[in-house]
Amino acid sequence: MAGLQVTTEPTAEPLSLQEVKEYLRVDDSTDERVVRPLIETARRWAETHMNRSIMSQTLTLQVDAFDELAEPLWEGSRQRPADLNYYKRYISLPRPTVTSVTSVSTFNDSDTETTFASSKYYVDTAREPARIVLRKGETFPTALRVANAIKVVYVSGYTNAYSVPEPIRMGMLQHIAFMYEQRGDNVDYLQHRELPRMIKSLYAPFVVYYGLSGSPLMQLG
Repeated sequence: MAGLQVTTEPTAEPLSLQEVKEYLRVDDSTDERVVRPLIETARRWAETHMNRSIMSQTLTLQVDAFDELAEPLWEGSRQRPADLNYYKRYISLPRPTVTSVTSVSTFNDSDTETTFASSKYYVDTAREPARIVLRKGETFPTALRVANAIKVVYVSGYTNAYSVPEPIRMGMLQHIAFMYEQRGDNVDYLQHRELPRMIKSLYAPFVVYYGLSGSPLMQLG
């Protein structure tokens, strides 16, 4: 099982307060205390919905082991040693877009941390989710502790607001407008409990769908 934490939050948001006020047609500072939190709220919701980091942030991924939790799908019959493990050669990194890997480290049963040399792996950012792939002839360490044995620290997200795709920014603006207009005083709660379909449609091309190799429950590919 894998755990993912944001260890360094973004230092900026993809939308400025002024941009949002203009979109909402708010002319003065009366509602700024109401509008400002909506920007971060919309960004966090979008990141969760898309499984994608929007603004640059540092993430820490921890997984239990390098070997598979279950055997690969197999059709037909076969013969092999009963204790043979299927070792994977890459680790999937959730929440693209990954811009850099800071470190990969392992822990033994005494909780001693050891850095895994960057010369032993290649960071594949050409696909989503990105991967840490073993180079030819290299192997992952063994004799590790039973839980949270591998830690990967990496940076993910667009470098600035101008590099965030416009459909994501527009989706956030519409989400903020929706929350601003529905501040607990709507008559039909059931009608407004979900986001309008247009907002999800704007996010749709950027959603990362995890398969077995990228599943939050199986981060090793």
